[in-house]
Amino acid sequence: MFRVCFRLLWGLACLQLAHGEMLVSPNSLTGAEGGFNNVAPFGITPSLSSSARYQQVYAASEFSNFTQDLFLITQIAFRPDSFRGTAFSSVLPDIQINLSTTTASPENLSATYSVNVGLDDTIVFPRGPLAISSMFVGPKSGPKDFDIVMDLATPFFYQPGVGNLLLDVRNFGAGIATALDAVNVAGDSVSRVSAASLDGVNDTEGRPDTLGLVTRFTLVRVPAVPEPGVLSLIAAASFTGFWLKRRLAVGRT
Repeated sequence: MFRVCFRLLWGLACLQLAHGEMLVSPNSLTGAEGGFNNVAPFGITPSLSSSARYQQVYAASEFSNFTQDLFLITQIAFRPDSFRGTAFSSVLPDIQINLSTTTASPENLSATYSVNVGLDDTIVFPRGPLAISSMFVGPKSGPKDFDIVMDLATPFFYQPGVGNLLLDVRNFGAGIATALDAVNVAGDSVSRVSAASLDGVNDTEGRPDTLGLVTRFTLVRVPAVPEPGVLSLIAAASFTGFWLKRRLAVGRT
């Protein structure tokens, strides 16, 4: 019975990923370099700071093709900066990632983290090790491939018509990452608030600015009024695949 359930969950997880639609935010940078770079929040030098918190907001308008839909975000990916990025592989020792629907908008994030967090705040990557890497593949002048991939243990149900999307990363244990492609344009669809210090992850406030990491989301559409059983199976399938990948990735280090 366990094997049957396991195969069902694994099959649902694979089916979910296979039918995912990719969306890059900002949309305008799907095939273009962002022009800036940043290692936060995944790359932190222990001698400078031991932890960090990082929030980035994405305008709901970026998801215009999904405005009337409810969908699952099952995966988040970033790409290395073509100028300062490199190939790398590392395990960040202690990361937590949350997503929520927020009333805060780009260029208007509060310096106080709690003000930006939406009522549906969800831990999509539970606190623990995160294996990340990049082959640094793509045109010499960029953009490089979105191969810094983070599968979510819990898919996030997002409906753009309700509000903007907030990415909330807590890095409890520093770590190594390459420079990521970013954009720094006032008035665009992304902005952030962040802080890195000896206890940055527990700071209640950060520094808002207009920079944002170019991000790719994997989205899976679901029925407008999904049956609870369907949602439960999808969530269980996602967690099963995530758990196995984490065990395999950490086991190789």
